[in-house]
Amino acid sequence: MIRRRDRKEGVVPRDYPGSTWTSPWTMLSDMDRVFDDFRSEWENLMLTPRSLATEMVRQPLVDLVDNGKEYLVKAEIPGIKKEDLKIEVTRDNLEISGETAVEEKEEDKESGYIRRERRYSRFYRTLPLPENVLTDKVDAELTDGVLTVRLPKAALPEKKTKKVPVK
Repeated sequence: MIRRRDRKEGVVPRDYPGSTWTSPWTMLSDMDRVFDDFRSEWENLMLTPRSLATEMVRQPLVDLVDNGKEYLVKAEIPGIKKEDLKIEVTRDNLEISGETAVEEKEEDKESGYIRRERRYSRFYRTLPLPENVLTDKVDAELTDGVLTVRLPKAALPEKKTKKVPVK
């Protein structure tokens, strides 16, 4: 028991919450407000409006392997035809890009139902290249939605070493 000096003198139990006590309903409503704020912020950050989603460019997944004599790049680009691909090699970068548009129509004259769907997608990926790539001998192949680009390595100049005698 503690003695409380207040307007009314008296003995008060030790676990008396005092002025910091709030009701459980107030605490629950505060928690609801915090979760609502979190959810709305999350939706603003993660969910893009449809107008922005159509403008977004995806980046295909890429593996880059050094197998000794060449670099091997494998990129996943399902549903893309080789006519829709654009591959450019510069001294510093490998750029893979493309876009495709598909329009499907289906008509049923008996029911008057018409279905028309359009899909548009584009992608872009750039990879930095090491200095020792022969850009004029790059080869690319598209098989089952996987693009394989072979980048042959140029022979590095031999390092000249010279023994220096110690005097």
